[in-house]
Amino acid sequence: MNTKSYQKMIAIFCLLVMSGCVDSVRKTQQYLESAERYYDQENYAKARLEYRNALQIDNQQVDAYYYLALMDEKDKSWKSMYANLLQVIKLDSRHVDARLRLGNLHLLSGQLEQADQLIDEIFTLVTDNPKAFVLKAALLLRQKDTMAAMDMVDKALAIDPGQIAAISLKVVIYQAQNDFNAAMSSIDQALQLNPDDLSLNFLKLQLHIKQGDNAAIEKDYLALIQRFPEKIEFNFALVTHYWNQQEQAKSLQLIQSIINDFPDDVSAKLLLVDFWVKTDIDKAVPIMKQFISENKDTTAFYFRLADLYMQQKKWDQSTGVLQQIVDLKPDNKAGMDAKALLAKLDMQRGNMNDALALVNEILVVDELHLEAMILKARIGLVNALVDESIADLRLILREYPKSDDAMVLLAQAYLEKQLPELARENFRKALDVNAGNFSAVMAVVSQMIKRQDTERAEEVLQNALKVKPGHMGALQALAQVRQLNKDWLGMQKVAELIAAQPNGKGFSHYLTGKISQEQGFHEEAIKHYKLTLATTPALADALKSMIMSAEALKQRDRMLVYLDAFIKNNPELAFAVVFKSGLYSLDKNWDQALSVLNEGLEKWHDQAQFYILKAEIYALQKNPEQRLEAYKTGVENIPDNVQLRIFLANLYELQKDYDNAVVHYEAIISKQNNVDVAVNNLVSLLLDQYSGKENTARALALSQRFENSQQPYFLDTYGWALLQNNELGKALAIFEKVVMQKPDVAVFKYHLGWAYLQSGRQGEAIAALQEALKLGAKAGLFIEQEATEQLLNEIKAHDLALLTS
Repeated sequence: MNTKSYQKMIAIFCLLVMSGCVDSVRKTQQYLESAERYYDQENYAKARLEYRNALQIDNQQVDAYYYLALMDEKDKSWKSMYANLLQVIKLDSRHVDARLRLGNLHLLSGQLEQADQLIDEIFTLVTDNPKAFVLKAALLLRQKDTMAAMDMVDKALAIDPGQIAAISLKVVIYQAQNDFNAAMSSIDQALQLNPDDLSLNFLKLQLHIKQGDNAAIEKDYLALIQRFPEKIEFNFALVTHYWNQQEQAKSLQLIQSIINDFPDDVSAKLLLVDFWVKTDIDKAVPIMKQFISENKDTTAFYFRLADLYMQQKKWDQSTGVLQQIVDLKPDNKAGMDAKALLAKLDMQRGNMNDALALVNEILVVDELHLEAMILKARIGLVNALVDESIADLRLILREYPKSDDAMVLLAQAYLEKQLPELARENFRKALDVNAGNFSAVMAVVSQMIKRQDTERAEEVLQNALKVKPGHMGALQALAQVRQLNKDWLGMQKVAELIAAQPNGKGFSHYLTGKISQEQGFHEEAIKHYKLTLATTPALADALKSMIMSAEALKQRDRMLVYLDAFIKNNPELAFAVVFKSGLYSLDKNWDQALSVLNEGLEKWHDQAQFYILKAEIYALQKNPEQRLEAYKTGVENIPDNVQLRIFLANLYELQKDYDNAVVHYEAIISKQNNVDVAVNNLVSLLLDQYSGKENTARALALSQRFENSQQPYFLDTYGWALLQNNELGKALAIFEKVVMQKPDVAVFKYHLGWAYLQSGRQGEAIAALQEALKLGAKAGLFIEQEATEQLLNEIKAHDLALLTS
């Protein structure tokens, strides 16, 4: 190639490179301009995409990282915001706003030293930035240096008298000093400069709320409504204020006014329905129907009507309304959501096949419909398809990593698999995402209460109550925690909170009764339990606790008189009859106790407790035939009651009628294979009473579920099945683990001794078996005593034979 041709090729190459560079610059600029337009339109999803497109071409674009950080701030995605701000500062070390926001992040996360260092760096760049002084003031306030913080605030306001953040901080400082007049004066001065500033007007309202000045609160809301007529949320907030002050007339008048001013706003009309639900639910349904007739395409009204019917337990009407939505919007989101609710209703009625069919219909149209995916997993758990449900839930969490409902369901699935650590981890994750997920809250708190970890239980409940202050379940759990701590004052405060809730006065009296009872003030306790039962007669524990206080006062006759009147006034409450029978049993008046139960059974033949109590009375009378008959009659009348069948099977075992015991355990497992007690007992029978490889193999297959169980009795059964199937190494490891957990149980030592003997560890076997006999004698009941003694005798005989041979 000659020199001329070569130079020509170089020139062409350079032109191509320059053309590519120019094209890249132009493309980057187009993405940035597009992103800015989307950002100004508050279309942040598309803005984020365009900024990322720009960065793929040129990763040195400071503005792209900065605006990504701003959008992260709106989404509260703090980790991503932190990373993007670091990139901004890396590319432009003099970017003050990025440093200010990064300083705020350090402050929010408690990294005070890093925040202080960043503030110092900002002051080397600028000396008159009011936001920098505000950030320094916030830091000093966290360090409890109030005077220095106020000095920084004043410096910020000297530069910018209308600096909202500085004014807000000044108000916070005055509030901390209980100087509400100075706080209000600061706000009023700022409002003179910026009368239309929403933040300042709202700050004034918040101050009046903290002072509890209801007249001023009403005045502030009315001023906000007049000054910002387009913001409907202030109207809604004032409605709530009126409601909380029990000013229903004003509340209703304002709702009507909102509907007139915002005739197309659906939420205003739904607010009117909510008002009538709280005051007169019979008026709510006709109003909802009227709104539907006037707005036939507005599915929100149909959903609310369906919800009203559900609240009234009118399932058929609710189903009809939801079907109307499906017919109206068959293939869009509303139709799919209605089908999901229909599937839930089918699940409640036990129609799992119909529910699953609806779920599959949804997933054909929208394979990522979250509620349908969760329902599919839930149905799988009900049908004991635990592994499939776990796989479905993991898929959900890949697509929806913040679905706390999926996390709770996955935790429940892991509990079914006897994996409590994984369950606890997922409950905790659910609470990290949503502190107000009460399924997770109650599960976690229940475990904490069992471990006596009341301090953490209180913390979890308090966080949940910040999300939903009036949640009755959480308030009741909080009362239980404080009762465990004997924090009577704290418990009384919870009682007062419950009393303020709709229909909460009865339970509030119950808690006050508990407080009195725990402190030995039984007359006072009985007074509050009576008040509870007058308003909430179905609260069985109130009656039970009242009986306990009456017993403490030796007033059984007085209690029987009260029970007669209570039963007469509440003839539908079976538990009261049970308690009455129990009182006669305490007197050993067996005939009267049985008479009360038999009378009750004429009305409540489907109440298991009546049969169980009859059987217990016959047991105390040492009448095994009548005891057996009571259980058999109960099972005949309530064949699906697990508790009755287990009691009956246990009695058959005691009577060495193992065939009948197996029949009833099999009956339970065939319908509900997740009843661990039935599985455990059946496995034990198969291993101990029925020989043969087929039975021992089946026992091992059934007990496999207990491999990771935290329940030592179930784990021991699994070990015994392993041993009978010649899996000696695994069995020995299981037995050693069980004995470490429960060293004082005779049967566990017996099984360990067996395993040691088969492993050739004869000395350890003898020690374990002798220990089993000691523990059995101490406990007073050791079913395997004869077998243990026989095994020890065989070992001794074998040793003797060896010595004499």
